Amino acid sequence: MLNANEAYNCGRCGLCLTTCPVYRQEFDETVSPRSKVQLARLVAEGRLAQSPQLMEVFSMCINCGNCTAACPAGVLHGPLFMRLRSLLGDQFGHSWTMRLLFHLLTHEQQLLLSARIARFGRNVIFEKLAADLMIGTIKLKNTPHMNREPFRAQMPPVINPEGAVKGTIVYFVGCATNLTFGSIGWAVVQVLTTMGFRVVVPKDQVCCALPLIMHGALEKARENILTNIRVLGDPDSTAIIVDCATCGSALRKEYKQALGELGHATRAAESLARKVFDISEFVYQHFDLIAPYLINTPEQPETVTYHSPCHLRNAQGIKGIVEQMLSRLPGVKYVPSKDSESCCGAGGSFCLEHPDITKAIAGEKIRNAKATGASFWATGCPGCNLNLSANLEAADEIRVVHPIQVVARLLRKDQ
Repeated sequence: MLNANEAYNCGRCGLCLTTCPVYRQEFDETVSPRSKVQLARLVAEGRLAQSPQLMEVFSMCINCGNCTAACPAGVLHGPLFMRLRSLLGDQFGHSWTMRLLFHLLTHEQQLLLSARIARFGRNVIFEKLAADLMIGTIKLKNTPHMNREPFRAQMPPVINPEGAVKGTIVYFVGCATNLTFGSIGWAVVQVLTTMGFRVVVPKDQVCCALPLIMHGALEKARENILTNIRVLGDPDSTAIIVDCATCGSALRKEYKQALGELGHATRAAESLARKVFDISEFVYQHFDLIAPYLINTPEQPETVTYHSPCHLRNAQGIKGIVEQMLSRLPGVKYVPSKDSESCCGAGGSFCLEHPDITKAIAGEKIRNAKATGASFWATGCPGCNLNLSANLEAADEIRVVHPIQVVARLLRKDQ
């Protein structure tokens, strides 16, 4: 049943309009956050029938959370939209691509098999035979090569530092790092062990399931949520580290909400959430442990700018911390982009369903990032990384990286 209690707090003031990236591109009241809130209310009251047209309206949402962050009445748009998406998905079904995605994200071995096939396609076919092929706004030739082997398979269960052990870190390796961005995973392990932490990589961890949660497929997400809570819940660990803003949002916030919606107890999810830290946040909080190992090259500083992922800023409330960390790095000249806190337009499957909107949003981001003169554009979300990288031109002299890769580049070579 659709619970639309949040809808009754909406005063229709419109403050959400200026922060909504979709509305700012379309200028269509129908797809604005306040419109969606009222549509959800009408459905809950039985005054508006569910329809495919309504499903299309609610697909026009990136789930960035800007509307909730701006709302003076405290409307929780995310849970409200999720419930309606769940109802609409149950009645009218999802596209075959979303059904396939849901299946793969809840069946780890089939996901790994599909990744092997995709790796051959990306690293061989797209590289040599179909370099100009695009999926939505994504230029496949601009996407990173996939890992030769999943990152988790390359890692021993426990990686010890060389010196005294200052604590134990459980590393949640999301699907993107595990299958594609292995270099980010290596940077995470290198930095944490240099800081003196033992790193544990649980082999039984699975997809964080946030794509399913955001589309209202809570029943399908249930097993992934319970599995991760079980395998990550080491009572002796210092922290649970994530390198993906989306995964961090799931572990830190959405698991409790989803389990509550499913009628489960939420205590274990709350206990887990208290230990979860984004890797950049953790490094900033323990900067004194990494600072002695950083090379200071002030004569040739690397200019770095930053894109703040919505799932880090809005969902996890991490604002300004990554920028402060980058500013403290020796040999780095941090230059903020004027729209560093605006959405990049990716939104998971949104960029595939509404490529024109995504392309327009990403284009503005790219212009502003290039204006900083930066060589590196740091962001802690693989979805943002992929979207921004894929929309760059070959002549663009800026490279999208993870903030932890910026840190790792500065480590002394003897580390």
